Amino acid sequence: MENKKVVLSIDDNPQQLQEFKAVLGARYDFRAVKAASEAISFLNANKVDIILLDILMPNISGLEFLDDIRKIPSYMDVPIIIVSGNTDADFMTKAKKSNTSDVLAKPVAAEALINSIEKALAKE
Repeated sequence: MENKKVVLSIDDNPQQLQEFKAVLGARYDFRAVKAASEAISFLNANKVDIILLDILMPNISGLEFLDDIRKIPSYMDVPIIIVSGNTDADFMTKAKKSNTSDVLAKPVAAEALINSIEKALAKE
């Protein structure tokens, strides 16, 4: 049996998580959490192959989470794709300069999401 790559999506929007699951669930082992704090707990107990990260979340922003996660040795090189509704030019420039594999603007087309994930996983 084929081992599916584990994709963790961190997004506080339940509808977005459902959409990602619908697009990715057949191809990947899709997991989802609604907050950065939940993500830390999940990552401490599970290995993931790639992370989809929303930026605008309560308590801890996605960029703060990104900085925190990159300090953990086992997650320094895990591909992270920012998926955000914030399309402000300054934000997009900052996001693209962060330690991520890609930056996608919501709403994300299914094909673009899968292509971005495949490209990031190919670099592992």
